[in-house]
Amino acid sequence: MNFQVTRSLLVASEGDRLAAERAILLQHFPQFTIVGNGKHGRFAVATGTLRTFAGKSYGIKVVAESSYPHVLPDVEPSGWVPTSNPHMIGKSLCVMRSNQWQSYMSLAFLVAKSALWLNKYEVFLIRRIWPGPEQHRHGTVYNVRKWWHDL
Repeated sequence: MNFQVTRSLLVASEGDRLAAERAILLQHFPQFTIVGNGKHGRFAVATGTLRTFAGKSYGIKVVAESSYPHVLPDVEPSGWVPTSNPHMIGKSLCVMRSNQWQSYMSLAFLVAKSALWLNKYEVFLIRRIWPGPEQHRHGTVYNVRKWWHDL
């Protein structure tokens, strides 16, 4: 799957990665903070709140381990527990596949992907079907329900 991404959500420099991440996050999501965190082998943790089309606010935590930016960070709910849905991997929101992640993508990029995920989650809570195209397979019952809702 190809992404069209606003260039300002990408890290362009080879310099201080944490400073670049802070600047990008501040530009796009000023309600988020990022803390460099050498504890527990982490590079940084970004936290903040996103509001959906339904007016609900959700806390999000993006956890970048020490292997960042070479490995996709985890995007975790903060202060809420998601209803069981087909787009969770353990306790993390499945905002993209790990093989789609590129090292020039930023934590702010993942916050933007999380905003999309949360809005789809709101639709899922009402319809019990995840809206839009999906990147993985589901069972027959779910596929029939999705087909029926797409009519």
